[in-house]
Amino acid sequence: MKSEYVRISDEQKLALLQEHSFDAEFPSLDAKGWCLHCEKEFDGRSVRVWHWIGSEELWLECGTPRCDGSPIDWAPFPWWDEEHPATKAYHAQFRDLAD
Repeated sequence: MKSEYVRISDEQKLALLQEHSFDAEFPSLDAKGWCLHCEKEFDGRSVRVWHWIGSEELWLECGTPRCDGSPIDWAPFPWWDEEHPATKAYHAQFRDLAD
């Protein structure tokens, strides 16, 4: 079975992102997420949409070139890298609330 990338409206893409993203929230297509597969940041606009030819079901793929990460692999910050500035910033907001 072959697959192909498809173009859909911004509204449709945002709805798919909001429905299928587990931890990475996408309030808009400009929102950013992190992919566990490629360990890179991407935004909702760059996410690729594809389907199996002959099927109506749409699938999402990481917006980073040559990465096939899917929504299950996406996070709001790179939690796997404790030294990354985005991870430190994420944790700092909770420390600030505790103070």
